[in-house]
Amino acid sequence: MEKSNAHWKAANPLLFIAGTLMVGIIMASLFLSPYHSPLNAITIIAIGLIMLQAILLLPIHSLFRSLLVLLILLSWGVSIYLATQEKNLIRIPYPKHWVELCRNWVVQKINASIISKEANGFALALLLGVKSDLNKELLQAYTQLGIIHIVAISGMHLEIIFKNLTRITKWMPRKKYYLLLELLLVLAVVWLYTLMAFASPSILRASVFFSIYFIGKFLQQSSFTLNTIAGGVLILLLFDVKGIENIGLQLSYGAVLGIHLFYPLFHKMLPMDNPILSFLWSNLCVSFAAQLMTLPILVFHFHQIATLVIVSNFIMVPLSNILLYSLVILVICPPLFGLTIIMGQWIQYYILWINNCVRYFYEQPISSSFKMDFDKIQVALYYLVLWLIYRWLHQKQTIYLLYLLVLIVGYRLLKLFSLV
Repeated sequence: MEKSNAHWKAANPLLFIAGTLMVGIIMASLFLSPYHSPLNAITIIAIGLIMLQAILLLPIHSLFRSLLVLLILLSWGVSIYLATQEKNLIRIPYPKHWVELCRNWVVQKINASIISKEANGFALALLLGVKSDLNKELLQAYTQLGIIHIVAISGMHLEIIFKNLTRITKWMPRKKYYLLLELLLVLAVVWLYTLMAFASPSILRASVFFSIYFIGKFLQQSSFTLNTIAGGVLILLLFDVKGIENIGLQLSYGAVLGIHLFYPLFHKMLPMDNPILSFLWSNLCVSFAAQLMTLPILVFHFHQIATLVIVSNFIMVPLSNILLYSLVILVICPPLFGLTIIMGQWIQYYILWINNCVRYFYEQPISSSFKMDFDKIQVALYYLVLWLIYRWLHQKQTIYLLYLLVLIVGYRLLKLFSLV
């Protein structure tokens, strides 16, 4: 953790930039017509560049300088909104032939190894995001228990591929040309898999994150997670500003931010020497941190929350990780001596066992969803409360508890007089 506000802000400038641009985009979407001419966006950018040049050249008070920078970034957020109504700012050709060739190869290998229709459909959904053969009743059970993200392509998949690929490439000589070859190889595999999985918003977020991280590592730059996450937001804004409205992307970013901010705080509250207990506690902290940040998004969009979401994630996420590792090994394993058939049979039994466990929990009365509803104001207040709690846990200053108390009392008073 950074030790001061000044250090934190200096280490994460992209967080401020991306956040301000998104505020500008939201303001534009609320107050401006979506049919403005692109010339308006160009004009706003030009004015912002002139103002930025003035800030750099003229002696201006630091407070006034900060306000001008804030205004420039807000205006650029508005310009991004205006310029992306008809088409995205940047387009990259899609290598359809090569992607479909690789995807079909993986599908054929799964089909030849896993015979059961239910297990086969689940494996394809978990590995490639192909949900056409996924059992609808089973999908409902996963949704009801709050673990639908297990069968959705996400950063968890890319993390497994990324970590294991870097474990292999680390044996290469640590010279410039070999490091460049490692960079190109890792990025090629990451983005090939992303395209094979139909570039869903959650995996797209993870791909951008890993790309920024690994390119920065190659250039020997300091790594700050929040800065990397914010850099990913900026790139997505340039390619597809409307993608920010995607629920999957919101949940993906929310979970990553929750884990980054709250997991270290929760984990150190109860240090353990026992490796098994430490693993279980770490897994519980990850699940709780992710759910804490994504709760308002789920409630706002779906108006309910799974009652067993913490328990089901605590149990099923490690089990799904084992399955994902097994499927990756199955895909890359050569078909010698019937090895892939044997592995496919064991994976099939494992998938059916996991699904039976999910069905068992789904059939319990306690698994029914809890009805809840948030409007936009309540979502904003929730995150404000969460930010105050984080500042209190991080800095150990009781003043944030006082702010929290004032906020809660003020909101209840407004509700009492029906003003909100």
